[in-house]
Amino acid sequence: MQQIKTDRAPLYLQVQQHLLNLISDGVYKPGQQLPSEVDLAAQMGISRPTLREALLHLEQEGFVVRKHGVGTFIANGYELRLDSGLERLESILALAARQGMWVHFKDLQVMEEEADAKLTERLHIPPGTLVTTVRRVITVDDTPVAYMLDIAPISILSPADVDETFEGSVLDLLKRKQDLQIAQAVADIVALNADPFLAKKLMIKPEQAILLLEETLFNEDGTPVEFSRNYFVPDFFRFHVVRR
Repeated sequence: MQQIKTDRAPLYLQVQQHLLNLISDGVYKPGQQLPSEVDLAAQMGISRPTLREALLHLEQEGFVVRKHGVGTFIANGYELRLDSGLERLESILALAARQGMWVHFKDLQVMEEEADAKLTERLHIPPGTLVTTVRRVITVDDTPVAYMLDIAPISILSPADVDETFEGSVLDLLKRKQDLQIAQAVADIVALNADPFLAKKLMIKPEQAILLLEETLFNEDGTPVEFSRNYFVPDFFRFHVVRR
């Protein structure tokens, strides 16, 4: 087993993600007992307190079951989720790749529209400004997990930019533009019930609870450049914030 390589994330979060990757790769299977804390910590090159903190979080999330005096077991019937810290500005594609999962998109719609009142406020643009809207469904193993709507002024993102090279992420597309330096995002996340349109797109029951992440991207000079509404099926996502 590879030892944990340190990066900017807290070590226990790195350990937690490493164990999730091992579960995803089938190294550890549902119902299987993990090595003892002494052996597992030695294999990863970490301290036992760090390992215990990672295991505690995995237990709270339902991925492992810890039996006192017996050991730690992979939970039966777990479902891996895309796990993201909201303090990290990255696309779903980048998040999934980092966690060893592959996502795809379908039902792509790219349109040129006039900004409504809410967009003029969000993007600090005059009423009637032309914007590019990009709508699509994100899937994992052919299962819809998110419906995404991104909107940007056509001076920043034209419909022609979303061509055959588009991989599903407007954020990643904007990051590749040389005249933009995406510096930060302001996001709000709320729970709501799926309306008939979203229920059909996400293949869930109407009124089922989903998560809405509304986000505005800002250039390094503080100019808002893009606004998005992202609707997530909670079974496939877990968002968290690291507070220091």
